[in-house]
Amino acid sequence: MKRKSIKTHKDHWEQGFAALSKFRRRKGHCCPPHHHMEGRFKLGRWVITQRYRKDDISVERKKRLDSICFVWNGRDFAWERGFAALLKFKRREGHCCPGRRHAEGSFMLGPWVSTQRYRKDLLPLERKQLLDAIGFVWDWPDRLWEQNFAALLKFKQREGHCRVPAYYRMCDLKLGYWVATQRRNRRQMSTERRRRLNKIGFVWSVFMRPIAYRCR
Repeated sequence: MKRKSIKTHKDHWEQGFAALSKFRRRKGHCCPPHHHMEGRFKLGRWVITQRYRKDDISVERKKRLDSICFVWNGRDFAWERGFAALLKFKRREGHCCPGRRHAEGSFMLGPWVSTQRYRKDLLPLERKQLLDAIGFVWDWPDRLWEQNFAALLKFKQREGHCRVPAYYRMCDLKLGYWVATQRRNRRQMSTERRRRLNKIGFVWSVFMRPIAYRCR
């Protein structure tokens, strides 16, 4: 009975290794999702078990896993994958600010970027430096405000006033909605931002005529 148990355990490990090798040939890496099934084999759980039992695995098995680039730390792999996806996005779009739900291929880049901002104070210095080197935006609300302000300037130059229609969009920016938000938040807004808006003739009330201010 004991021999049968040992043989079954060995067969299960070999089955997992074969399934992971197949997964790697198809996906190019050894990090299946936690609940991934390779056929009927629970590969995701098998991979987690290998990481958890790393100190108990035989040298031979470790060598075999290393030979197919097994990832012993899944969190490190996930971060590297996110960084690579962000690099690809920046090369294409010219910035590091994907939408909240943006997916780069099968990777959810938007949520990953949000996580880096939220965990800024917990990130290792090395990772912060890598992100800074590619122009990562840590304070997205400030960046978004500046983008909308620049869009409002373009609108003013073209139309001659700052009365932006409620549902007006400029590229991916909901400029009309942003303008309405500035009106609602006028009392909470910083003095500097109010000054900048006043300088370009911002219309604080929708009942004011289009040219109610002059730029100073």
